Amino acid sequence: MQQHRNVQRIEQEYRAFCAGDFEAIGGTLSERAVWHVGGGRRSSGDYKGREEIVRFLRSVARECQQDFMIEIHDILANDDHTVVLAHTTLHRDEAVYTADEVHVYRTDPDGLIVEAWGFTADPEGQGAFWF
Repeated sequence: MQQHRNVQRIEQEYRAFCAGDFEAIGGTLSERAVWHVGGGRRSSGDYKGREEIVRFLRSVARECQQDFMIEIHDILANDDHTVVLAHTTLHRDEAVYTADEVHVYRTDPDGLIVEAWGFTADPEGQGAFWF
């Protein structure tokens, strides 16, 4: 059975993020994309448009000195949505955040990300890491 094209696109986006290739990440985003960041953190809110989202993702990488790991357990996809089941580990100075997460992407007919959400199994730990 052949993988859905959105599985391949999301794998490309995760490889680019872990490699610090933000130009490639921008290529996976629609110009009108919205990246939702939940919780009560300083980075919470909606990031709108390719440039603003890439700026936000760069800041996440910079905050962690690019010392992070995303272990993908599974990717589920159809023409409209892609769901990533992953385990994320982030390091910043002495702080460590590690938890299972679910990342949900809505895509357009070309497979570009139009909207994104992330959910963690440890919201308190994630909140403490970012404060």
